[in-house]
Amino acid sequence: MIPKPAPCATTPRSVQRIHGLADLAFGIGAGLVLIAAALNASGTRVGFQDAFATARGNAFVATADDPAAVYYNPAGLTQLTGQDFSATAYVVSFGADYRAPGGATTSMNRQNQVIPQVYYAWAPKNASWALGLGYYDPYGLSTDWPSTSGFRTFATKNEETYSTLNPVVAWRISDMFSLGGGLTFNRLNVDLNRGIGLMPGDEFRFKADGTDIGFNLGLRWQPSEQHAFGLSYQHQTSFDLSGTATASPYAPAESATSTFVFPEVLIAGYSYRPTPQWNFEADIDWTNWSRLNTAVISKASGALDLPFNWQSSCFYELGVTRYLNGGWNVSAGYTLSENSVPDAMWNPAVPDVTRQFWSAGVGYAQGPLRFMLTLQHATSPSRNIHNGMINPVSGETTDGSYSSSINTFALSLDYRF
Repeated sequence: MIPKPAPCATTPRSVQRIHGLADLAFGIGAGLVLIAAALNASGTRVGFQDAFATARGNAFVATADDPAAVYYNPAGLTQLTGQDFSATAYVVSFGADYRAPGGATTSMNRQNQVIPQVYYAWAPKNASWALGLGYYDPYGLSTDWPSTSGFRTFATKNEETYSTLNPVVAWRISDMFSLGGGLTFNRLNVDLNRGIGLMPGDEFRFKADGTDIGFNLGLRWQPSEQHAFGLSYQHQTSFDLSGTATASPYAPAESATSTFVFPEVLIAGYSYRPTPQWNFEADIDWTNWSRLNTAVISKASGALDLPFNWQSSCFYELGVTRYLNGGWNVSAGYTLSENSVPDAMWNPAVPDVTRQFWSAGVGYAQGPLRFMLTLQHATSPSRNIHNGMINPVSGETTDGSYSSSINTFALSLDYRF
């Protein structure tokens, strides 16, 4: 049953007309809002998955010498001995501002997100194998623009949660070479919202969830104490989502399904240790976002195309660690994160630009306990959008200038036994 959207809609013909306009706005807006699945850089990718690795600019695939190797390079687990448990809280503070062509400004409600990262490793003494288990969020979304932004029909509040449980096994084939890999059990939840534009307060919402299984692989080659090379691969995932789609107040919620594809990731790196006190590393981390083209929402009232058409992008990562006396260590790093969203596909819920991440951290180890505290700051230029995209129902446009800020800290605790 369709509720009457306004007092004037008192005849069947007027109700049908409003319903038809709602369907038009629903179809146009659905494709726009679902482009909005992004956290802060490189699409929705959350590439920083450990406090120590983050302090090093995420250059860790060739080092991979703590339980976070489960994510970065499972082959690195063969460097450990005994059991090792690590837990990290990665806290992201993200804000964005918009200036319209006429000079009006608005700010996104600042998002503070806590991303958990938990790892366990077991490498029996004198064994050539090791086991690991990780729980982490490799992708994520939380953006919230106010309804007074001027582009309500493009973006309001959007959330995406992608969680992974990742058991792995690693083998030391020789003194120089190790392999590792495992399965990833993944769950995705999306809650995406935007205005429709026929009247104040109307809203389109797509809420759904799904699961998928993937895998990751890694290899590590260390020909000498000074030199190590790492390579890891994370397979693409594809979620068959099931949930509801709502065009409020024009139509009740109805069952809806869609398929969301997430890209494969390939990371390669080289670590140089001139002495045991120093570790330098450089990595290239590639995300194949070009797999994300057009998704479709299927529902009884008609299918909706969701054009994404993102582009592949890279993290370029540099890091250094200095091991000090007394169990202390300090690290610093730099990461260049390329933009993944072309101008033609821009949406305010995806304030994705090329960013530079600067990071530094300090760690301490005493007996079986270790901790690591890392601070991270991102700098980026404003992004000026002039793609002429206009919502034909509301007349709103996304053209204008966008700027954003990201600050994070990561705290990890590690217990070896």
